[in-house]
Amino acid sequence: MATPVKMPRLGESVAEGTIGAWLKNIGDYVERDESIAEVVTDKINAELPSPVAGKIVKLLVQVDETVPVGTDIVLIEESADIPAETSPQAPSAAPGPDAAPVQKREQLETPIMEQREARTAGTQAVASAPVTERNGEEERQRISPLARRLAREHDLDLNAIQGTGINGRVRKEDILAYLEQRSTAQPVATATSAVAQQAVAVTRTPEPQPVSTAVTSALIEIPAGDDVQVITPSRIRLATAEHMVRSKRTSPHATAMVEVDMTGIAKWLEKNKEDFKRREGYAMSYVPFVIKAVCEGIRKYPVMNSSWSEDNKILIKRRINMGVAVGTETGLVVPTIYDADQYTLAGLAKQVNALAQRARNNKLTLQDMQGSTFVVNNTGVFGTVISIPIINQPHAGILAMNAVVKRPVVTEDDAIAIRYMMYLCLSFDHRLLDGLESGGFLKTVKTRLESYGREIDVY
Repeated sequence: MATPVKMPRLGESVAEGTIGAWLKNIGDYVERDESIAEVVTDKINAELPSPVAGKIVKLLVQVDETVPVGTDIVLIEESADIPAETSPQAPSAAPGPDAAPVQKREQLETPIMEQREARTAGTQAVASAPVTERNGEEERQRISPLARRLAREHDLDLNAIQGTGINGRVRKEDILAYLEQRSTAQPVATATSAVAQQAVAVTRTPEPQPVSTAVTSALIEIPAGDDVQVITPSRIRLATAEHMVRSKRTSPHATAMVEVDMTGIAKWLEKNKEDFKRREGYAMSYVPFVIKAVCEGIRKYPVMNSSWSEDNKILIKRRINMGVAVGTETGLVVPTIYDADQYTLAGLAKQVNALAQRARNNKLTLQDMQGSTFVVNNTGVFGTVISIPIINQPHAGILAMNAVVKRPVVTEDDAIAIRYMMYLCLSFDHRLLDGLESGGFLKTVKTRLESYGREIDVY
């Protein structure tokens, strides 16, 4: 009996995925956890591991085809006898020795696109027509799947674009840079909002005409000129926009805020930060302290770690998987620290640094982008003192930690002292939480952070 493999959800905000390449052909035998396809989303590229061992009997989705999450994409016959060696009919389709099961945690940091490029040029894939007139396989090696898709969407000639990847490979970043350069040189483009049309009317017309405030998806012609620069949003920007609008429509947002005295932690960091980095090889910051305190708050108020289901039930998650918002050149991503409550402060610092590095190098894996149950967002790194975040669906809440600043504060004995202060802003789903739970949660987090003295055991 054939087992269907479905398009995975590569992150809470991802609703669809694209088959960038098939790594196996019909008739090939695969082991459990062996990579069978390269999946491309607006957030990351990832290799999809087979959930079962068996023979591939049918590919249900073509290369470059985009389908919703949960769609059957391939059928694998589990009952098929798996030979000791790969089927001789398609020896080149098997991954090279550098391939690794995606779900093994110790191998998650293997760069997926580097694995793909390291395979021999003879690797076969079920492919649609190439973007240009080059040989199809040569083109597939020279162009990343997402770059090829972007080029088709914008009707670009890839021969005119200089690739910056390995062996001149054209990457997504090259396409986006080319589009930005082209829009700057010739600001004739389209917009997707009536707001843009109104802006043009105001700046280009002596007497502005009435413009409908209704949002429309129709393309609007923007006249050329120096007054308006129109930028085509990246796919990750479009995905973020869709997710933010959906979150505001889904959850009745409410916000609570507390002021936290971070003086004890700040003094410890001033004294130990450099030595810690030299000793461990990664930095310690305020973020691990906040995550640790949030985990304690969730344990006291488990409903903070929940979701509202479609059948009007509250689903409380037993594991605390902390999403950490990371800003990259292409947009915001939220990778996950699994079982964050099980780590020490030093362990959390290691996880935060590793995820941030992978995110900024575009090397996040499928597992990195799944399973978060709550999010901490460090907007304070940009100097913000108050920020109100939008919930990452389907979570119950999200916490923004703002900048730690020195201010004169009235102490308990009515003296005035210089203290290191920070605002924590909690946005929460009012369907799931009221002021009792949200206020109690923030009080727990605040109390834990203020309990640290100048001597802290981070291990």
